[in-house]
Amino acid sequence: MFRLILFVAAAAALSLNCSKTNDSSIKDIKPNDKQKTQQQKTVSQSDMVDFAWSENGKKINLSDHKGKVILVNFWATWCGPCQRELPALSEISNELKDKDFKMIGVSVDNNQQILDRFLKGSKLSYPITLEPEGLVSKYMSATGQTQNVIPQTYIIDKNGKIVETIIGARSKEDFMNILNKYL
Repeated sequence: MFRLILFVAAAAALSLNCSKTNDSSIKDIKPNDKQKTQQQKTVSQSDMVDFAWSENGKKINLSDHKGKVILVNFWATWCGPCQRELPALSEISNELKDKDFKMIGVSVDNNQQILDRFLKGSKLSYPITLEPEGLVSKYMSATGQTQNVIPQTYIIDKNGKIVETIIGARSKEDFMNILNKYL
C-alpha cells in the first residue's frame, strides 16, 4: 500500500515544473496550496537584471520598459509544464497590451534552431528570446531564489524592482491575481 501511495504521489508530481536540464533526470513537483504559497514569494525589492533581445529587428533592453509592470518568464521547449502555461501567458499579453505592461519569454533551450522550430508552430503574442548566458542565475541570485527549475517567472514593478518570484507553472487566473497588485 505504501508503494502505491508513493507511486501516486510521484505521478502527481509530474505537472508543475522541470529541472533546468534537458535530460532523463527531470524533476517535476505538483504543489499543494501550502507549497504553492511557499513557491510564490514576494522578494525584498531587488533591482531588475537588465538584458537585451531583438524585437522586430530592433535591439530592446528590459530597462527600456521601466515604468511598466514586467513579467519575465524562463521556460524551455522540452518542458511540459512550461508548454502548458504558454497559452495563458499569451492571453495575458494580449489582454494587457494597452496597459503599462511588458512580457518577455526567455527560453533556456540549448540552441536557436530548436527554439525557432518550436516558435514557428506557436502563436505566442509576446517576444521570446534565447537566454543570454547566465541570466537565470543572475535573477536567482538577485532574489535569493535557490530552486534551479523552470518555469520560473519574475514580476518587476513600475519602479524596476523585482517584487515577485513564481516557481512552477501557474494558471492565467493565478498570474492575473499577482499582476493586478502592481498594474
